[in-house]
Amino acid sequence: MAQSQEQDIAAATMKPFLQSLPSLERQLTYFSTGALAGVCTLGVELGWQRLASSTPRASMSFLQVHGPAIIGRAGVRFWVFDVAKSQLQSTKGFSSLPTWTIGAFSGAAGGLAEICAESLCHRRLPLRSALASQGSKLFFCFGSYTFLSTAFSDEQPPRPFWYCWTMGATAGAIGSGIVARVEGVTGQHLWRGAIPKGALAIGTVIAVQVTSCAEVLKTIED
Repeated sequence: MAQSQEQDIAAATMKPFLQSLPSLERQLTYFSTGALAGVCTLGVELGWQRLASSTPRASMSFLQVHGPAIIGRAGVRFWVFDVAKSQLQSTKGFSSLPTWTIGAFSGAAGGLAEICAESLCHRRLPLRSALASQGSKLFFCFGSYTFLSTAFSDEQPPRPFWYCWTMGATAGAIGSGIVARVEGVTGQHLWRGAIPKGALAIGTVIAVQVTSCAEVLKTIED
């Protein structure tokens, strides 16, 4: 009897969650376009490594070791972002919050998920410092981008592409700069390191994902 009641409670709890999940096509679209955006950021990573290292071999070695993780993490990030956003928009108490707040919390969820996914692949527990850093960075980055894109654009995603990229880059600079400063980064390492790299990487990954995702979803819906 008690077991049956627990199953009923679990079913009643899961039902709203399942009902507000995006369609499978939408989830696959967010993951695949996120992975595509991750591929595009490899160029940013390669260029940054070439600046930091005088040997091309070191740059290519970095991509071979970290490239698959960058692509996979980007896919997980945007997939979980959309799932979290759908849940928050359908949850009483969150649905009335400003749009940028939902974007910020959804971005944080995506950041936490990508760290957990990478740790799972390596069969280890995620580091608390990595969770805190990535979760907080994407909270500020996605929150800033959501605010900018809704406040300064009449369409989503913002067009043309360079305009969308500029908003993403601004959000990346804000989020990366805040988190890096909190973590103790100062001086040239902040202004010529964390902030410009964050702007380039986040601007690219956001602009590529939101524009390509919008095109794919438009094709599916039509």
